[in-house]
Amino acid sequence: MIRSALVVAVLLAGCAESVSPEPLGDYTAWKRLDVIGEAPGHGDTYRIIYANDIASDPASTLYHGYPEGSVIVKEIYENDGDRPGALKYVAIMRRLGVVTTALVDQGGWLFSQSSKPNGAETHTDRCWDRCHVAAPFNGAWYDYRK
Repeated sequence: MIRSALVVAVLLAGCAESVSPEPLGDYTAWKRLDVIGEAPGHGDTYRIIYANDIASDPASTLYHGYPEGSVIVKEIYENDGDRPGALKYVAIMRRLGVVTTALVDQGGWLFSQSSKPNGAETHTDRCWDRCHVAAPFNGAWYDYRK
């Protein structure tokens, strides 16, 4: 079991590619949502989710998903008794363009991850393929606007 998990981890890491998008800056000043418990792709973790002004505006094209310029940052922590434990990684979603056809081009998002806040970022397709493709707002959930 451990060996197969290690093989999968190595294969997934091998598929990652470095990306250099616009820096996030102090995203901790953005709207914040804390979420605890099981989530596909994240397991039983404590997640602190930040959304910039564009992504957190409920009036912005509610029926068409998140507009271009939306940025959502998820700090994923170990769940330490419903409190944040050790940081596992930071997941970042940037809406880069308008998507006219559903389920293509990763819903118009650039999904990336970093091992620390504002650290070097890598991209893989697995965020989209394994989870976000099922989200009702072109790759995201409405929760980020609450």
